[in-house]
Amino acid sequence: MKRLFLYISIAAACSCHAAADNNSAFEAKVSEILSNNPTLASRRANAEAESLNLRADNNLSDPELEFEHQWGTPSVGGNKWSVSVSQSFDWPGVYHSRAKAADARSRAFGLLYLAEESDMRLRVSNTLTDYIAARKQLSLALEISGNLDDIARRISQMYDHGEATVIDYRKANFERVQALSRTDAARSQVDNLRFELIELNGGRYVDLDSLCEFPACDLKSEEFYLDRHESSDPAIMAGEYLSEAAAQTAKAAARSSLPGFSLGYIHNVELGEHFNGIKAGISLPVFANRHRRAAAKAEAEAVRHSAEETTLAVSRRVMTDYAAARMLTSRIDDYKRLFPDDGAAPDYLTLLRKSFDRGQISLVVYLYEINYYNQARSEYFNLLHQRALALLSLSRFD
Repeated sequence: MKRLFLYISIAAACSCHAAADNNSAFEAKVSEILSNNPTLASRRANAEAESLNLRADNNLSDPELEFEHQWGTPSVGGNKWSVSVSQSFDWPGVYHSRAKAADARSRAFGLLYLAEESDMRLRVSNTLTDYIAARKQLSLALEISGNLDDIARRISQMYDHGEATVIDYRKANFERVQALSRTDAARSQVDNLRFELIELNGGRYVDLDSLCEFPACDLKSEEFYLDRHESSDPAIMAGEYLSEAAAQTAKAAARSSLPGFSLGYIHNVELGEHFNGIKAGISLPVFANRHRRAAAKAEAEAVRHSAEETTLAVSRRVMTDYAAARMLTSRIDDYKRLFPDDGAAPDYLTLLRKSFDRGQISLVVYLYEINYYNQARSEYFNLLHQRALALLSLSRFD
């Protein structure tokens, strides 16, 4: 019983805060978890490494230093040797196209990281919202369990005095045990979500006592959300840069079909005489780039289609979430007439208990009504939960 009262006290300690304060506390907790998230830290380092690798790929090839020594007959002319240094390079326009492609890809990688950060922020927000919903379900389960525990105790006393039948005794205690099982399940859900949030927080403890209410957010027009997502979603902007990078890569591949060059300095010593000179070479890319140009064009086309697909997927996601939010808001308005937030209506369980104590309703009716209340209240919390998730998805770029 002490443990039961402890959980009831914890659930009762959750009070309604102002919407702004509640949202601020919620966002502060999201930011705290994101700052400690190891997945984001790893992805941030990977994005930086990928950008640096792109710049490294556009460097000139390393210079070549060659030394040659040949042994000859001393009486004729002796040994001879030579040393040379040379540098090879592609057609000059290739480097310019590669540099522009690398810059576009680097920007795309940065935006893709921001997209992953946005996805992780939404995941953390959703998990926190799930935790709030689980706490509300636990609070309800404790409320129902407490009422049924009192009823079962009273029926047991009546049974001991011959004032209740064995059927009533068993029914009351069966409902009590069922309520305890639902409470245990709700408590396990709260614990599991707490453990998940600790994992997202890099294994650090997360103080979640202040999270009692869902984040408040007004539902705006569908056009507003479509414009905001299409203009602010990093995944869409990354697709534009990837398309630009693919186009520049295709240009670089086309220019790579032009000859490459090499220049070098030579110093020879033969028969005691020193020779200085230069050497030049030209490479004809007959075989190396045979399919590279066509592959680059195909890649550019694939990236373009992928960018269009991303834009369409974002639009579909927004329209789906908006339709769900509107439907859920309508259903919630109906339930608010039963469960007003201002607490003006008399408590249903209090009225139900008074009716039972006064003998106005039987045990069977009481148990039926309390289960009805439990189902309706649980569904109300579920509607609030699902709407909060839809609004979080819609407002992720606000």
